[in-house]
Amino acid sequence: MKSNSINTHIIWATCLFISTAASASVYQCEKNGVVEFSQLPCGEDAKLITIKEQNPFLSNAVQGKSTESVYSQTTGQVDSYIRTKQIAAEIAEHNNKIDTFKLRMNNEIAALNNQSDAQLQNLVGAKKQAAIAKQMSAVSERYAVLIDNEQRSIDRLIAENNRINNSFNELSNNDEVDSFIRSKQIMQQISEHENKIDTYNEQLNQQISLLEKQVSHRPNNLADANSDQALVDKMSALTSRFNTLISVEQRQIDRLRNELSQL
Repeated sequence: MKSNSINTHIIWATCLFISTAASASVYQCEKNGVVEFSQLPCGEDAKLITIKEQNPFLSNAVQGKSTESVYSQTTGQVDSYIRTKQIAAEIAEHNNKIDTFKLRMNNEIAALNNQSDAQLQNLVGAKKQAAIAKQMSAVSERYAVLIDNEQRSIDRLIAENNRINNSFNELSNNDEVDSFIRSKQIMQQISEHENKIDTYNEQLNQQISLLEKQVSHRPNNLADANSDQALVDKMSALTSRFNTLISVEQRQIDRLRNELSQL
């Protein structure tokens, strides 16, 4: 009888552990504007998140497993879940930086463009225009480098996130439904990025067309020749700027299409 009682307690404790493990929770905090996740309370404002509702795999994974196996597997899944949340937060930070760089680049180029338009139609003014056009190109190139650094960081994070998600999907029972929903979301997001690219191309063509109308077919003097060269430099600067903006959207499309191909 005593042995049966001990066994009953062991079974009860095991079931309790499995139930607890299957509905494992993590905590979400925000420190200095940065979202963090942890298996332990990470601050006074810690928000409790029950993973069972957001990742049904945890409740399915424990069936037919020993207590030790369940503990090891669940702990690993909680760690992976926390990391995916951290990755999402880090990607959002990099995207915010890209948006900031794009805004700064546009503002700086707009300010330089205004200076160029204000120059008088003489030799001094033409030289000043040429110098400003080169500054515009330099601004575009500088921000292109900064944006590309953020893009590479995002690519690394997405690759890590894909490795984690693949481990989840191997044992998930909802692959088909999840894949269908995600594929629809991806197609919508691709369409949005493509629309932005179309808008940028249209804006580029319009601005280049305006500059072309200002170019003299037969410069009458040195001032006209310098002014024409300045306008050509401005065209190159505009092209560089819009290429940077389009590249950001195209990079997003490439990532989305790559994800779609893996669904």
